[in-house]
Amino acid sequence: MKRRWIALLPLLALPTLGPASCPSGGPSRILVMQEYLQVPGYVEPHTPGSGAGVEMPASPNVQSIAGAEPDLNRVTYLRTFLAKPNAPAPDAIVIFVPGFLGGAGTFSPLAKDLVAKYNGNLEVWAVDRRPNQLEDRRGSEYGLELIANATSDDEIREALYAATFFYLPEPDESVDTNGNGEVDPPTELPDALGELRSYVRLDQDDVRFFAHWGVDTYVRDWKALVDAARAIVGEDGVVLFGGHSQGTYWTSVFAAYDFDPDPNVVDAGYSHVDGLVLLEGGGGRGASASAPSLATYEATVAALEQPGGPDVFLGSFQGIEPSLLGPGAELAGLAGIHLPFEPAIVQQTEVFLAPPFSLFFSSPTDNQSLIGFFLDDDFQPFTAFRAGLGFSDDGANVLLPAGGGLGEFYLAQPNASLRTWKNFDDPTLPTCPPNLPNRTPGCGIIDNGPRPLPTDPPRTWGVEQEPTSLADILEIQALPSNFVEWYFGAGRPSLDGAFGYDSSALVAESIAANGTEGPLVLTQNGNVDVPVLCIGGSNGLAPSERSFTPYLDSIATPADEKEIAILEGYAHVDPLTAKHNEAVPVLVDWINRQLVRKLLE
Repeated sequence: MKRRWIALLPLLALPTLGPASCPSGGPSRILVMQEYLQVPGYVEPHTPGSGAGVEMPASPNVQSIAGAEPDLNRVTYLRTFLAKPNAPAPDAIVIFVPGFLGGAGTFSPLAKDLVAKYNGNLEVWAVDRRPNQLEDRRGSEYGLELIANATSDDEIREALYAATFFYLPEPDESVDTNGNGEVDPPTELPDALGELRSYVRLDQDDVRFFAHWGVDTYVRDWKALVDAARAIVGEDGVVLFGGHSQGTYWTSVFAAYDFDPDPNVVDAGYSHVDGLVLLEGGGGRGASASAPSLATYEATVAALEQPGGPDVFLGSFQGIEPSLLGPGAELAGLAGIHLPFEPAIVQQTEVFLAPPFSLFFSSPTDNQSLIGFFLDDDFQPFTAFRAGLGFSDDGANVLLPAGGGLGEFYLAQPNASLRTWKNFDDPTLPTCPPNLPNRTPGCGIIDNGPRPLPTDPPRTWGVEQEPTSLADILEIQALPSNFVEWYFGAGRPSLDGAFGYDSSALVAESIAANGTEGPLVLTQNGNVDVPVLCIGGSNGLAPSERSFTPYLDSIATPADEKEIAILEGYAHVDPLTAKHNEAVPVLVDWINRQLVRKLLE
């Protein structure tokens, strides 16, 4: 294994709820460790480094990030485990897949909580999808190096400006961001080929091999991790597979996949794991009416391969470009950690001074507050990005409709001084009642009404919680397994997504045409019979039991092994990031039962 990064994170040992015992002498200080690993994945033949005849060459931009002869058939993941001398192998490994635009780092707080609970008897592996290999993190790494060697706030400030201007251009002289009265050129750093360059931002034509990075490639990557986990825990241990948000779709397609190429032999994904975990997402759906024929499917893949063809990664989401949002979030995280109360540096760049970012950040804030205004459930209009982080009430907040079926949100108005943030545990967070949602300062905590009946359509309900610490969110931004996937695969995954968890029609057509199962073999969903745990948030995307029932009704798992827990007041991201996370005891109890079940088999 190639070890790229490691950090020691001391935590207090918590009472052990799993089969492992506490260290002798009772609970004491333990070390939860994290390392970012990269291992061989599925050898997809079109991908640079495959050595196959159909291999597509790496563009100069890809080479400048990944090297002259890159091998991109790799799997990267964030491993969270306990530092314990001469520790035996764990009995349980949980593998998680992130959701839409998410990176492995989003699971970091939850992973640390689970590992600490099990005192070394459990590990969490959070995967990054393949495009994460192509994020040009030179600017972030340079800033971290300078900060580590800084001896004053002035040196930290200079480091943050240098790292920020590597990714995001400085505005003209009329906005004097760093006090020197002139526009500084973009920071240049040595790339993988030894050339001095500023941010290498990929174009669609740089990565046409993404046309072959769809469900088949991803699930085969993750099958390699599942096999590695099984080799560690043994047949008596448990390997669990799960995801958050859109990651629950990936969980369902992994379970439904037939990995054996012989049409007469089945090697189903679910048969390699001992249970599935769906966090704040309802899993997959059946094939849509618009699912393409084999000829259309193959023609679409061919078009995705061609220069100038359809987009292979998500270039923009509601006008926000992930390849700018990602590095901006990293630098905002670093600035929020090291100079929390100074004017937000990222907010002073040309990109963040212009729409659409300026619409989110209409008020100048300090460094630590910037990400709060972007992710907090009261200020972020998109439910999929929301966490309960606290509130800001030191200025006017205007309640706006999000439109498009999204919820209302607050737009922070400029203040005489920088807008600041009240953390999740501040006892003075404004509540409604006695405040009114449409009157400043608005509501940090609001009662969304009674729990719906199991037969009611899903809707938000319950008293909102603010369970996530802004400090933890800032830390996630600066991890190499970061919060945002800069080049989120769009073309091939969207094509595959039309089949949901069932491509049986496509497989049948392929077998009739050429005797092979074809490019997408999702045929086993109805046979999935492993235990499933579903956790939703009443203020999130899966607010009720009915959020999960379409998927649960589609599989063969017995009713008593399908479990659903809805956490009142949790927003979409909170089950991954909350302090005193209410998802943790639910997960621990369920994992314990899977361990006991395995022992009794």
